[in-house]
This record gives sequence, C-alpha cells and structure tokens, in this order.
Amino acid sequence: MANPDLLVGWKAIADFFGVSERFVKNRRKELMDAGVIFYRVAGKPKSKRVCAFKSLLKTWAMLKASKGEKL
Repeated sequence: MANPDLLVGWKAIADFFGVSERFVKNRRKELMDAGVIFYRVAGKPKSKRVCAFKSLLKTWAMLKASKGEKL
C-alpha cells in the first residue's frame, strides 16, 4: 500500500514546489540537514531513490518563510 504523503524522486519533489529539479537538487544538503529528504534503496538491481514526505516539505517551507527566507 502506497503512502499518499510520500514523494519519490527529484521530479516529484520539484513538482510539489512548482520548481525545477535543478533548483531542488541545489538545496539537497539543506534538505538533508533538516531531515526533510532521505534515501531508500529498492528494486532490482538495487538503486537509491530520494524520498520526502509532503508534510515535512510543507513544514520546512513554512519555517523558511517565517525566517523571511525565500524557497
């Protein structure tokens, strides 16, 4: 059963914010440090996929906005 709050892949995360994949990838370290994105290994052959929960992304974006920072 898939979790509707889970986004898998850079494209899905970028689409959630309405920005480019490059924009999100450039903020990878910031997102990792905040605990917003994580990697999961799955499939055959095993591959690493970036994942994020929509709720954590929303919280992170609101925190940035409250500090007066742009996304």
